[in-house]
Amino acid sequence: MYSLQTERTLLSLLVEEDLPDMEAMARETDTFKYLKKFQTMTSDEYTQFLQTKLEQIRNGIGYHWAVRLKTDQHFIGAVNLNPIKGTSKLQIGCQLKRDFWSQGFASELMARLLEFAIRDLKLTAVYGVFEKENKASRKLLEKLGFVFEEGLQEQEVELEIHKYTVPGSHTA
Repeated sequence: MYSLQTERTLLSLLVEEDLPDMEAMARETDTFKYLKKFQTMTSDEYTQFLQTKLEQIRNGIGYHWAVRLKTDQHFIGAVNLNPIKGTSKLQIGCQLKRDFWSQGFASELMARLLEFAIRDLKLTAVYGVFEKENKASRKLLEKLGFVFEEGLQEQEVELEIHKYTVPGSHTA
């Protein structure tokens, strides 16, 4: 259910068997460069974080996919469409293993998630939340048609929220 694909990848909802790949990706250099709250997490805390993502999937309130290459099923990262903390607004996200950066995978995957959110979930708005200094995320979201909505401070981190509104829809 909710398996997706792009030209080069297969996306399957995260399952317990994917956690070792996720944990290995979390140990890569710079993987959390723009996710400061993850930089100080212990291995146990990150495992607990992943368990909450599995719970979101089971409860139907969030979507988290493992991403693999079509050619050889090699794990290359993860993407998500999940609630912004404390809201019912869904945010889009992507994390790739370092070897797959700067190859167009993020654009390909995020465009597919946006399509899923609009066509399958019938959302009229999708959000992107990222640390202000993450220029790559800003550029990618703008390329997909997201616009700046607001800035906010979360502990000592400046965040930006960008919003994609489905053309012709009226959202607050």
